[in-house]
Amino acid sequence: MLETDSVKDSASGLWKKVNILTQTNSVAVLGLGRFGSAVALSLASSGENVLGIDRDSETVRSLTDRLHRIAVADATDLETLRRLGIGEVEQAVVAIGQDVAASVLTTSLLAELDVQKIWARAMTYRHALILERMGAHRVVLPQQDMGKMLAGLLISGGPAP
Repeated sequence: MLETDSVKDSASGLWKKVNILTQTNSVAVLGLGRFGSAVALSLASSGENVLGIDRDSETVRSLTDRLHRIAVADATDLETLRRLGIGEVEQAVVAIGQDVAASVLTTSLLAELDVQKIWARAMTYRHALILERMGAHRVVLPQQDMGKMLAGLLISGGPAP
């Protein structure tokens, strides 16, 4: 079920009416850069109810008709996350990349909101360790993970391009 509420737009500082997510079996993706967008769009194309959140209004605008719900919002603000219904999603992906502090804070807020499964993207092994301590259930290091996968393909004589 979708309801509306007011959420402060981090770009303009204005309060806007938005639909909030109150459905279960949903995934929130916080941070819609290259990695987050790829995750969100793949989930949406598989039929998942996806709530995408990013601070950048242009990024959000480019994905508006491709995700179930999308919002320009600050993922480091607990009240904003509450108003968006983040506590109601079963899984969340913290895809915030370069801003380690925002990534860590967002992960801790999701844990505070009792999100059942928190996935987080880390930039370094130390960052991954901190995310786990803050409540992430699973941490991915995309660069390292892809490097390992490529090495495995090379060793096994995997599929040629």
